[in-house]
Amino acid sequence: MSVFPSIIARTTALGLALSAIVASSADETAVNTNPPDSRERSYIGISPNDQVPTVRAIVPIDGANVFFLNHRGQIGVAKFSPGMSQIGWEFYSEIKLNALPSLALGPRYSVLSASPAELTQAFDTDQDVELDFFQALVREWPDRDKGVVITAGPVADAHGRVLFALSPHALKTGEAPKARLMAWIPATGGLVPVTESELPIESFAISREGLLATRLTMPDYTDGYFLSLTELPPPDPARPDAAPSPMPFTLPSLILPAELTKRDPPVDPTFFEEAGRRKLLLTCPVSRHLVEVVPSRSDVLWQGAILLRGLAPKPVHTLVEMAPGTLLGGGDEGFTPLGDDPALYRIRRLDLAPDGVVLEFSHPVDRYEAVKPESYSVKAISLSGGETTLLVEPVIESNGKTVVLRIDPVAPGQVLRIVCQSVPSETGETLLSTSAFFTVHGR
Repeated sequence: MSVFPSIIARTTALGLALSAIVASSADETAVNTNPPDSRERSYIGISPNDQVPTVRAIVPIDGANVFFLNHRGQIGVAKFSPGMSQIGWEFYSEIKLNALPSLALGPRYSVLSASPAELTQAFDTDQDVELDFFQALVREWPDRDKGVVITAGPVADAHGRVLFALSPHALKTGEAPKARLMAWIPATGGLVPVTESELPIESFAISREGLLATRLTMPDYTDGYFLSLTELPPPDPARPDAAPSPMPFTLPSLILPAELTKRDPPVDPTFFEEAGRRKLLLTCPVSRHLVEVVPSRSDVLWQGAILLRGLAPKPVHTLVEMAPGTLLGGGDEGFTPLGDDPALYRIRRLDLAPDGVVLEFSHPVDRYEAVKPESYSVKAISLSGGETTLLVEPVIESNGKTVVLRIDPVAPGQVLRIVCQSVPSETGETLLSTSAFFTVHGR
């Protein structure tokens, strides 16, 4: 059971009423993460605010209310209607933190943030809707005296751990420097590594099932951006402070092509659920592109499709799933609800098939054009260098939305680049993006 209490909110027109917390047994441990005289808050008042908040990080309290971090490091509270229309917001803290763009929800309505130098917990002790008690949870880690700092996080996982990333460092003399994802254990106050990486971790997310998605920094590679998918083993209940053995290693799993982002680095990977599948969404704040990744497992490795899902109406710096199928973004122009626009003509799905690949479009295709082999270009780009153009035989299924491209078998270690250069819809619409990609590690 998570150490973080479950929070059930009863909302009113301009307020946020929080019911009693169901606290876990792990709250009563030798490590007290609550400040002196702290009390469970029963009410947070939110007034209408005509100003637009800047948003750099969002953490849901429930399906309609969030804490958020602005560009100055101040924490706020915002409230939404069931349709994600903003009702009101106000600052929860006037103190400006040197915070990384991430927040996590802690015990007793506390807010967890991180700077390069520490993991911090903040409370409102007198229920005046202002954070007034701050304590450092973690200030020491391996090689801090040699310049190792926190680069991403915090993110809470389903086991109640708080994860954050450290910059590359060598644990032993002569070893190659490695980045590490660390877990702080609220029940014991312990700090343990949960995965290693040869590349710095820029941002990350973790699904409820324990799939870790990390954006890795590789500034010398200009054709795309590295995303790693790694399964984290659950902690041993008998030894919560023990590091996993063997230690999972975070390797680049997918390449997010620069042509799909307009060379705008994608940020803030966010897991969400849609049509029974766990997906990832990354936002590109400058180009406003929303890049969708659909992970699939191949033996011990993770691969998957990479698609352009849509264009955000405003620049978005951070994303969060408020409820299944409901996404909320934030940026310099405030909060932005993000739904799947059914009016967009786009490639909705790309999957491997025994005899080729399957493309699913959001609208029925123009059958006359879509059945022509010359309407498509399919290339297999080797991860070790070189590319091969594949011959294509299109087959349109009866629904008019699904096209099977029969191609020769694709060897592992390839990126499939599929371009639908002449596949309009049956009503003449052009595709949002003609390109789709699939990183293949196995069949």
